[in-house]
Amino acid sequence: MIKLAVIGDPIAHSLSPQVHSAALDAIGIPYTYEKVQVKKGELSSFLDYAREQGIDGFNLTMPHKVDILPYLSFIDKEAERYGAVNTVAVRGEKLYGYNTDADGYMASLYMQGWRPEDKNVVILGAGGVVRTLARKMAYEGAKKVTLLNRTVEKAREICQEIAMQENAECQYDVLTPETLRRYMGDCDLLMNGTPLGMEGIAQDFPDFSFLDEMKTSAMVSDLIYRPAKTNLLQRAEKSGLCIQNGLGMLICQGLLADQIYTGMSFDMQKVFTIVEEKLCLSGENVR
Repeated sequence: MIKLAVIGDPIAHSLSPQVHSAALDAIGIPYTYEKVQVKKGELSSFLDYAREQGIDGFNLTMPHKVDILPYLSFIDKEAERYGAVNTVAVRGEKLYGYNTDADGYMASLYMQGWRPEDKNVVILGAGGVVRTLARKMAYEGAKKVTLLNRTVEKAREICQEIAMQENAECQYDVLTPETLRRYMGDCDLLMNGTPLGMEGIAQDFPDFSFLDEMKTSAMVSDLIYRPAKTNLLQRAEKSGLCIQNGLGMLICQGLLADQIYTGMSFDMQKVFTIVEEKLCLSGENVR
């Protein structure tokens, strides 16, 4: 049996236990999986707890994806590239850090037939996961990455990173209704990495007229999965655009983590479908 956990603050809303439970059941691995609230500054105490309990691995959400780095004996290339870890495997007395966020997001796009090569990607927001996914898009061959954020300085910093380390054009601007419309004409993928439209958040996009500027072949991807269809996705769907919410990424990054924990390779598409069906039965929807 393997013992796993997810840590973060807040953590009560996390669907990680449902995702990993469905996946591990599907591949026949006995397990326990718990949610542990770990506040910023309490990481060392949790690691003591993990040793005492014999935890074999754990997933990390904010605010620990960077804070875990000094505790690691090994960091994989993906995690090193993005300077953040979302998966830790415990092997003996050593901690091994991985980042499955970027590959998980790309896998969710591939499953819907979308690939980044020579595409124009517009990303809203400039938080930690946006930094990772923007870099990934550039690394995987996107022609141009555009970052729009209310605090333009944060978007500029990410573009500077991309310019120095990846072979892709990157531009940035302030996020306003006017700039949204301006950058939609040649957009192949619009990714919402802001909390606008999230369950429990009062703010939303002031209007969705910018979607009318998008070509019909474009995709709108919202990293939010609660609600399953934000107003952004509902409006995009009515406009005939392909849509995706954030649950696909959550499932795929979880499956990649389970491959690390178990040392097993398995059919991602097959297990994804099983997890998707179980989540739908529990009231969650992937698309």
